[in-house]
Amino acid sequence: MAELPVLEMRNITKAFPGILANDNISLDLRKGEVHALLGENGAGKTTLMNILFGIYKPDKGEILMEGQRISISSPHNALKYGIGMVQQHFTVVPSFTVAENVVLGLKEMGFFVKTKTVESIIKKLGESYDLPVNPRARVWTLSVGEKQRIEILKLLYTGAKVIILDEPTAVLTPQETEVLFKAIRKLVSEGSSVIFISHKLDEVLQISDRVTVLRGGRFVGTEERSSIDRRSLVRMMVGRDVLLDFDKPKTEPGKTVLEVEKLTVKNDKNLEAVRELSLSIRSGEILGIAGVAGNGQREL
Repeated sequence: MAELPVLEMRNITKAFPGILANDNISLDLRKGEVHALLGENGAGKTTLMNILFGIYKPDKGEILMEGQRISISSPHNALKYGIGMVQQHFTVVPSFTVAENVVLGLKEMGFFVKTKTVESIIKKLGESYDLPVNPRARVWTLSVGEKQRIEILKLLYTGAKVIILDEPTAVLTPQETEVLFKAIRKLVSEGSSVIFISHKLDEVLQISDRVTVLRGGRFVGTEERSSIDRRSLVRMMVGRDVLLDFDKPKTEPGKTVLEVEKLTVKNDKNLEAVRELSLSIRSGEILGIAGVAGNGQREL
């Protein structure tokens, strides 16, 4: 007899005024797998996972855990079922410490929390999953990657076994992404299950065991990683073949049209976000500015 899926979402439908975000979508999750949820922006990925995490209620459909139908009324209720989610926009409190953020909102902790005990657990979890972070550090002093680690450690602290990661690499450097992937592999090797939301094809192919594709709020298909490639995924995402290789015509840039010299800009906390930055751009030229979120792009 085949093992029951850890989780099933059956015929989930969710509409908002003027838009059908999820149209009769079904998804199942096996124990110890990374199941990628892939689609363009607006495909319905985050809405579907917000339903699973109790942020939204479906208009139709049902959710089952190990064959038993469950009703998820809130994120706190989802955590009781062992379902946790790291959202694109982190929910940490900047002025609190890492440990305070981890236990924030956990009713079972009671009014008084033994800080040293919490800090010890966080340190051990961080070491175990290669997600190191100082439990006593104030969140506002940490990098974007470290803030994401707090969100993951919070789920591990609560004992979540189904972990939803919503576009987790969007704010990470390549090095931080590899650290995250290492932690994901360790989680699934120990029996947890991960839903990995993304629209980055190479990362999906690198980390997933199965891939489900959504398009325009509808289910397109679920495929084993071994049976797909970039071209077939793109076809599922957009409904047609797409030219993946693009040859940029050679151009000769003209004169400089904008020049910036030693620009320094402070952010809304009156801290330097850009320090003595110099750049120039010429006519007929595309100038790329790269960096993960929080490294001065917005202020620049």
